[in-house]
Amino acid sequence: MMQHIKKIWLFIFCLLFSGCGYHLVGTGNTLPEHIKSISIPVFENSSSQPEIHRELTSIILRSFINDGRLKVKKKENADLLMIGALTYYDIRAASFGSEDLASDIIIEIGVDIEVIDQVKNKVFLNQKLKTQWDYKSTSDISDTETARLKALDDAYNELGTRLVSLIIDQF
Repeated sequence: MMQHIKKIWLFIFCLLFSGCGYHLVGTGNTLPEHIKSISIPVFENSSSQPEIHRELTSIILRSFINDGRLKVKKKENADLLMIGALTYYDIRAASFGSEDLASDIIIEIGVDIEVIDQVKNKVFLNQKLKTQWDYKSTSDISDTETARLKALDDAYNELGTRLVSLIIDQF
């Protein structure tokens, strides 16, 4: 009987202290040992909207800097090189108000990402990502444009967070 109780306690002890492989996002990483840095040049832009790729790149860079687990370096000194392209931009009405004017608008953006392991000279990640955000349209053009820019900012931040997760946490 005592032997049986000892085995149960040993089993419980092992369960409690063995760990299950989970960790909090942002606290560890699953990267190979040789990867410590990343370079993120300005994304290409083949979308229908000029110049927005610069702000997208800036926010993605900031996502990696804020995360801090990979150092952002120049292309020639980085272990990883992210090559990005803004490939898709679209705005469409989701609902209409009483005067047949769009009241809810959806903005969509798509990016193609290729991350190259410059140490091993191979592709580390190749991914197409899309995101969408909505915003309200009003009769005030200035307010509507401010809302559109805020929706774009939110979309960029979401893509930045996803890329940090895909590259560092690999999920």
